[in-house]
Amino acid sequence: MKSLWKRGLLILGGVILMTAAACTKEQYELEQEFQPLFDFLAQEKKDFSKVSVYKSSIYITNNETEAEKEYSVSFEKLPNNTSGIYSITENDQKTDYPVSLDDNGELTYPDAVPEAFDTAVFNLTFEKGFFQSLPISDYLAEHPETYLKDITYDLDDKSSYFSPIKKKYNLSDNATLFLRAKQLYGNNKNLIYNIRIIMEDKKQTFDFINTVSFQN
Repeated sequence: MKSLWKRGLLILGGVILMTAAACTKEQYELEQEFQPLFDFLAQEKKDFSKVSVYKSSIYITNNETEAEKEYSVSFEKLPNNTSGIYSITENDQKTDYPVSLDDNGELTYPDAVPEAFDTAVFNLTFEKGFFQSLPISDYLAEHPETYLKDITYDLDDKSSYFSPIKKKYNLSDNATLFLRAKQLYGNNKNLIYNIRIIMEDKKQTFDFINTVSFQN
């Protein structure tokens, strides 16, 4: 499982606890730096007016054959340019399709596509206070060289919060869950936020990665 985290920085709701999980002062202060990401994820209707780059990816791996399929939607010049690329990769063959965002922030396809991108992943939503309700299992306050910061949250594998996603992708109720948030600086010194969810059972691994960069 650890190797899955090496995909790089290409880069679901439910009942929320009313009290935040216990954490140290350093962890609390670190979470505050992720607040722009958490606020964005709390929006049921995403506001892309302050977003410069947005990418959403789904990796599906057959754990028996190791065959992998990837779906990704990428918008690199928001908010002025709402045209993007929808890519489907299977058996090392990648096919790109044009995609755009309408006035409601919904995906539209000018040409026919084999299957539409999962809007639940593209519009990934966590209710306000969700992250603060979770215990932190691991974190990096700041890498001394790259300034990377990340938080890994401890999730209940049987949490009903993720049941709709498990059902949609035919994952077992006992599928393990991983949730991680990252913050780093891009080539032009802009802040990039990354949220990642991994769901895995004996047959399949689903890897969801959303990346967002806000305007300075």
